[in-house]
Amino acid sequence: MKKLLLLNIWFLSVFLMAQVNDKPYEFPIKPGTEQWAKLTTSDQMDEVCIIPDQVLSTLSTKALLLTCLNYPRLVDFFSTNNMQTCFEFYSTHFNGLNELLNRPDLNKVLLNYYPEIDIQNYTLNGDNNKPSFLQISFFELLLAQDKIIRNYNNSEKSEILLQAIKNLETRKSKNESIGRQITTALIISRVINVLNNRALDKITNKDIYNAFNSSGIVLDTSIIDKILVIAKQF
Repeated sequence: MKKLLLLNIWFLSVFLMAQVNDKPYEFPIKPGTEQWAKLTTSDQMDEVCIIPDQVLSTLSTKALLLTCLNYPRLVDFFSTNNMQTCFEFYSTHFNGLNELLNRPDLNKVLLNYYPEIDIQNYTLNGDNNKPSFLQISFFELLLAQDKIIRNYNNSEKSEILLQAIKNLETRKSKNESIGRQITTALIISRVINVLNNRALDKITNKDIYNAFNSSGIVLDTSIIDKILVIAKQF
């Protein structure tokens, strides 16, 4: 009887461990390796980036988020001016991102993780302790999705807005390039647009603003400064 009880406990432990995995998935082939260099088509790259279903279903949402931050094709999200279109494309072509966007606790995980990101302390390639610039930009692009923002209550939206304002001011104080300011400004723009889009009536050139808010396209670099000014008065 005792042996049977111990066996049942062991099976239960294994079962529970299989249900939730807090360790991010390790992609078997990564950019910069000889194996990656041998991939000659986009389809081949997509194929080696597929997360096995039996792994995908066990990853906690935090682990899945970190897995997406390590996605080998992350640079492709920013390969064109229209980063929103790239995001939507990979949300259907990368099963990890598709799964992440459908996790019911994603909003909570993102809200808790955003303040943990130190935008002043990043690396070129990323490591276990510091994210790369691309990883930070991807996270902000993810958080800036309308579907995600609209699921926060007003208090949470304001919390995100304050953090994004702080981050954008930090980027500006460091004279970071416009390219490194875009995703932070996009969060601000879309949060304000959801909370009170009339606040953005002060922006006279609506075509420039609409292009930025919908796609992240910068037709006039002053749009980021204008959004920040409005946000600080909001």
